[in-house]
Amino acid sequence: MKSLATRSLHGVPLNASPPIVTTGRLVQGQNASGRVKGFTILEVCVVLFIVAVLFIVAVPTASHLMDEEKLQAPIRELQTFAWTARRDAVMENRPYEVLLLNDSYLLRPVDNGKDGGKRPITYGLPADVTFAIRRLGDRDFLKQTDASWFFSSNGLCEPMKFLFRRNGDWVRFRVDPLTGTIQTEESFIQ
Repeated sequence: MKSLATRSLHGVPLNASPPIVTTGRLVQGQNASGRVKGFTILEVCVVLFIVAVLFIVAVPTASHLMDEEKLQAPIRELQTFAWTARRDAVMENRPYEVLLLNDSYLLRPVDNGKDGGKRPITYGLPADVTFAIRRLGDRDFLKQTDASWFFSSNGLCEPMKFLFRRNGDWVRFRVDPLTGTIQTEESFIQ
């Protein structure tokens, strides 16, 4: 049995301090001392400063990647044209060519007489991207307005080097004549 001297009937010790009685109700967002919970202005300023520093560091990196992508997109399209020309030349047993125009590429069979209904595939270059080509016997890259890149019916393509430019950036690569894939790429992107 419990001693009556130390415990009351409700199980509360007799020497316990009385409960704190407040005159009003607690408002949501306040603690027991009556202060409103929240962040101080200093804490908000510190967080905003950290976010600003992260933004300043991230933006130049992201813009650099977007500039590189604007130069890499026409190169990927040229690679796709080379693969398609090689595949179609082998499958149809006839030569194909990629016309390298000033502002676009055009893929078509060399002999259009056999299949006049097949439409050529085209890709328009972005306005600020230019390219130059260097054939096997050339000493330097030449800006040719209407050049053709030949793919024979056995899958071999004419060996060629390309130089793509956009603003101050450039990418230079050669294409493997056996596979039609990009080899030995060099680039300078600011």
